[in-house]
Amino acid sequence: MKEIKIKGPNEIVYEHTLQNGLRVYIWKYPLSEEVNMTLTVLYGSIHTEFRLKSKKYNVPNGIAHFLEHVKFNEDKDITAHDYFYKIGSYTNAYTTYDHTSYEVVCNSNIKDNLNHLLYFVFNPYFTNSLIQKEKPIIIEEAKMSLNDPYNEGYKLLMENIYLKDKKRNMITGLPDEIKTITKEDIENVFNAFYVPNNMFLTITGNVNPLEIESIVEEYFKENPIPKKTLPLKISKKEPNNVNNTKNGINTNVTKEKLLYGVKIPKKGYSKYNDLYLRVYFNILLDINFSTTSDFNDYLIKNNIVDDLYYMVSVDDNHIILIFESSTSYPNKLIKLLKDKLNNLDVNKDDFKRKTKSLIASSILGYEDASSVNSDIRMDVIRYGNVISDVKGLFESLNIDDLNNIKDLIKGYKIVEVILKPNN
Repeated sequence: MKEIKIKGPNEIVYEHTLQNGLRVYIWKYPLSEEVNMTLTVLYGSIHTEFRLKSKKYNVPNGIAHFLEHVKFNEDKDITAHDYFYKIGSYTNAYTTYDHTSYEVVCNSNIKDNLNHLLYFVFNPYFTNSLIQKEKPIIIEEAKMSLNDPYNEGYKLLMENIYLKDKKRNMITGLPDEIKTITKEDIENVFNAFYVPNNMFLTITGNVNPLEIESIVEEYFKENPIPKKTLPLKISKKEPNNVNNTKNGINTNVTKEKLLYGVKIPKKGYSKYNDLYLRVYFNILLDINFSTTSDFNDYLIKNNIVDDLYYMVSVDDNHIILIFESSTSYPNKLIKLLKDKLNNLDVNKDDFKRKTKSLIASSILGYEDASSVNSDIRMDVIRYGNVISDVKGLFESLNIDDLNNIKDLIKGYKIVEVILKPNN
């Protein structure tokens, strides 16, 4: 078992790779009352086109989320929820653009919980009647999502930011897309992607790493699942331009809401890897738009906004910035955001304060089994491994690079979506 020494908090994450390719990450935290177990599949909503050996597959949008739902069925009228409920544990799952995770939270019966997590995810139970039974449930979920004003606006924003990237599609799929999903589609995706060497297990909490290693090894010794050739995920290069730049929706909101997307070409940022880009852009936005910034203070004091949120996404060819705000003056806010993006501030005091805060957070973060589980997952999904020296990474940041990244923000495109009250 490999020890990954986490510098800063001085913790150890244990890594073990089985012969079948499944990676296991374990963090022991004796103070935790719960054990968090998460089995993650590197398959999400954007992976609807893939090639396996000589055959090309094109499956409906929403299939990753659909598979997540039906995966909990173990037999006719028997679900994984039934099993975990009986032994006093919690189970759930979620699907994103690029991965699907199945989780179990327990405070006892660790071996039983872990074995059953592996059992229900790795063992297929798909029937035509089951697929047809689930469709109305998942279609209703998709409709509820579409009826939510924010989701409606966010969907329009994604459709206009992305021209070819599958992030422009709803994770659940649209109702008409869900209707087309077949048992064969489900089986093709499961057989291609739900294989040990395309998955990893994350366990955090009051556990014995050697015991976890033994349980997992024993499970696959009794239930062998071989390593398989992985499919080639097919994607199309996303262009720099966008669709409609100005959009308005009359919907069920009490006050206007602005969703504002900025699409920045990655060309010119080759000096920086995705990890550094994500960190530097978050610092840049924090300095200029956080609740402690002069810009945010101006917006609040002048009653222009009720709130202002932002996020950064680093894609293969673009950096995407998204701002959202409840506002009575969306057009005024748009002008202010445009002006601010052309005049971003970077000063030494703010930079030092933000980096010190990041260093403190990286150390204090190792006080919660659930958040560490999530951090490990995000590291493995985004970068292929656990980042062992986050503290050192933050200490290596410098203001010259931040200024350079700010100056390279050129040729970007903007998409505006304004949600307006129906009346």
